[in-house]
Amino acid sequence: MLNTRNIIIILTVLSLAIHLVPFLAFSPHPLGYDTGFYRRYVAQTFESFPNAPVPGLGKDALGPRIFLDLIRLSGLSPDIALYASYIFLFIMQPVALFFLTTYFWGRAAGTMAAILFIFSPVQYTAYWFMLFKNALALPLMLAAFLLLEKGSRFTLPLGILIAFSHHTTSIIFLLTLIVFAALNREKRNLALQTFAGTFLTFLYLHSFFLQEYLNSPVAVFMGRKEYLILSFPLLILAIFGVKEFILKKPFSVIAAFSVVTIAFPLFSLPFYERIFIFIDVMVIIAAALGFKKIIDNIKNRRGAVIQLLSVFFIFILSAWLLINTYGRIKNLQPLVSASEIEEFENILASIPKNAAILTSTPLAPWIQGWSQNRVFAPGMLYDAHTTQEWVLFLAGSQEEKIEFLKSFPRPLYIFLSSPEKEDFFANFQGCAEQKSAYLFKYTCN
Repeated sequence: MLNTRNIIIILTVLSLAIHLVPFLAFSPHPLGYDTGFYRRYVAQTFESFPNAPVPGLGKDALGPRIFLDLIRLSGLSPDIALYASYIFLFIMQPVALFFLTTYFWGRAAGTMAAILFIFSPVQYTAYWFMLFKNALALPLMLAAFLLLEKGSRFTLPLGILIAFSHHTTSIIFLLTLIVFAALNREKRNLALQTFAGTFLTFLYLHSFFLQEYLNSPVAVFMGRKEYLILSFPLLILAIFGVKEFILKKPFSVIAAFSVVTIAFPLFSLPFYERIFIFIDVMVIIAAALGFKKIIDNIKNRRGAVIQLLSVFFIFILSAWLLINTYGRIKNLQPLVSASEIEEFENILASIPKNAAILTSTPLAPWIQGWSQNRVFAPGMLYDAHTTQEWVLFLAGSQEEKIEFLKSFPRPLYIFLSSPEKEDFFANFQGCAEQKSAYLFKYTCN
């Protein structure tokens, strides 16, 4: 049987391989919408430690900022620093899950849970979305769960680090601690101490967190139907392992975590779409137990027909899962074209540092990531206009558009791709000097 070291090496190779696929198959910048926000941070001038916050990495994201600053000290280019650190976090996630699952159910179950995590279509989707803060906080939370079960005092420092890393993970962690403390007397004191320290840190960072949380109930990730379709093979396997999962005594932190995560989509709680990332972890653990149970039954049964059917069943579900993951890789294409990336890379040389850039909402994070300028987009970043004002602008006359754009600082540059620029400049001619295929300098007063 493989030892722990060899298992970690195998998990590292598998995770590295699958997360390099989009870079090799599609583009040097193949990941999702938030990429630009994080690239802005690693590309800005290093002036302090931690460096100054940027949109997407504010004062509440101290953990990710320190992590990225440490990576930057290596002297790597912004792109390599960002993507290498992100892939590293997706290696740490299955490794943390391996140790947590192994603690409860043994090395075989832990290995299977980690492998299922690596090939999970839901986790690949999370990877593509460039959820950097979530990627950092998740292995921290899994490690904190393990330390809590072991009764370690290092649980509290990890909880505080989670609070400094990611809003949503912090909420899940805090709620899990409450449920765990209520149902596990043996670890109650440590759970409550960890809760107190983590909660006070969270309140310090988010003094109006309840209002913020309730006012932002929609999250872009996936709904219930999409999750069920993508994870159907795992859910089938989980049925075979759910009994062992539920009946684990005493009441485990994983059981508490399951109760909390399931409650979000069950009761349509705010931000529940992003919680499927965490639900998937729970399902993967149960699926690993189911997989192990079926394999054990194959070894123990003497009937050749039953053994053959069991092997076929495992093969079908495994193939189904891999097909779903392949579909995710194939369908989640880069959001920006090669020509747009080329334009991004020329921004610093084409636009003065004191200039403002007006762009579209889809392009805003990317412009943010490749420039050091103030970026404006409808409803984003430095823009303070309402949706209705933008609707009136697009439908307005040339005089109305000129009046609207007086509210933006000068010099003002406009970065738009097709067909955005055609819509933007409709009935609005003579006010822009074209600098490149997508870049214009605004010339009207």
